[in-house]
Amino acid sequence: MTKTPTRVPDPLERQPDRELVEEWHDVGGVRLRRPFKIRRLGHFGYNCVDIDAMLDFYVDGLGLIVSDRSATMPARLPAEIRAELGPNEKMLHFTRFGSEHHQLVFISQRVWDWVGRDNGSAGASINQVTWQVGSLAEVVGGAEWIWGRGERLLRSGRDMPGSNWHTYLFDPEGHINELYYGMEQIGWDGLSKPSQMWSGVFHERPSLPQRSEATEVADAGGSGIDIASGHRAVESTSDGVAVDGVVMRRPFKIVGIGPVSLFVEDLEATKRFYTTVLGFDVRREVEWNGHRGVLLSCGTDHHNLALYEVGLREAIGLGHRNDSMALGFRLANYRQLRAAVAHMVARGAEEVEVPGELVPGFDYVSHLRDPDGNLVQLYYYQRQCAPEDPFPTTVSGGASQWPEVIDAPSDVFGGQQFLGPWQ
Repeated sequence: MTKTPTRVPDPLERQPDRELVEEWHDVGGVRLRRPFKIRRLGHFGYNCVDIDAMLDFYVDGLGLIVSDRSATMPARLPAEIRAELGPNEKMLHFTRFGSEHHQLVFISQRVWDWVGRDNGSAGASINQVTWQVGSLAEVVGGAEWIWGRGERLLRSGRDMPGSNWHTYLFDPEGHINELYYGMEQIGWDGLSKPSQMWSGVFHERPSLPQRSEATEVADAGGSGIDIASGHRAVESTSDGVAVDGVVMRRPFKIVGIGPVSLFVEDLEATKRFYTTVLGFDVRREVEWNGHRGVLLSCGTDHHNLALYEVGLREAIGLGHRNDSMALGFRLANYRQLRAAVAHMVARGAEEVEVPGELVPGFDYVSHLRDPDGNLVQLYYYQRQCAPEDPFPTTVSGGASQWPEVIDAPSDVFGGQQFLGPWQ
């Protein structure tokens, strides 16, 4: 499938001022150059040519858990096209490996191409690259600031399932990025919110403040909704194997997502977008056989995002439709990394050699080809990078003597993050 142009002429679209003007924003009492700070990669989405095989690879193979399914987007297609879709093509599949409602989303390519006709995203193999910020105010303030710079926004609001507040925007290549806050968390019972609680959808930028998640749950219970009637994945009851003291279905556990790697036509313009607009730092520039790339970070990980010139795609044997070189998953330890690769290869997955010069920051890393031709990047360790400036000096005295707003340390908001909504 040939990717359609990613830019659609818009008479109302303003031309972005690429230079970051000298301004400061109060983000939780810390002065930053933007009214938001990206903390980490939260989730990711693929548009699938063979969605059945993709679910088999990621769910049955790698052990992702189906947290929800939704027919909302396929329902927008004409009835005659819906009738041609297979059962899994008629649903959006939300999957997770931890407590967050979703960390990888699967959508039929045919569904995406129909829905994405008007915004230019038809043909894309990625439906979203999603970055967590720290609060709802950062989502709303970020949308206003990004629009004020003249960048191309897709929409803002709140979607269900998942309950996260967000704003969507395009990078210069047409990749859809999402800034979000407040992802629904799945507890020990494995239940997601019931569909009767999906009424909190917003199709436009919300006003502030909004009620808390705890209030929403209490209101739902008070209205007679059975809050314990949501989706629960059915897991096998087989004995499984002992993995570092725990009996599991597979000899490994995915414990982290990212980095994500994107192919781009214009490396410099795209790097400028992610650094100037979204606030990433350049960690390292790489080159292999004349193909360049740049590795970007939003925290202490060596990199959270890698951009590579599109010519590299053919050089390492990927198909022309693949917009992403790889999506990373971190395994719990080195033993489990080796077990995961062996497990997937035994299931028929192909291990692809990616030159080490392109993926610094790991010691041992494996790349496996999924059924749609994307690479999944498996590793157990990524280098952690401390800032180069001196450690800040601890301020003595009581809190009553502290300033109201402070200058940001270079690594502010860069460590472990709170995952879900504030209660």
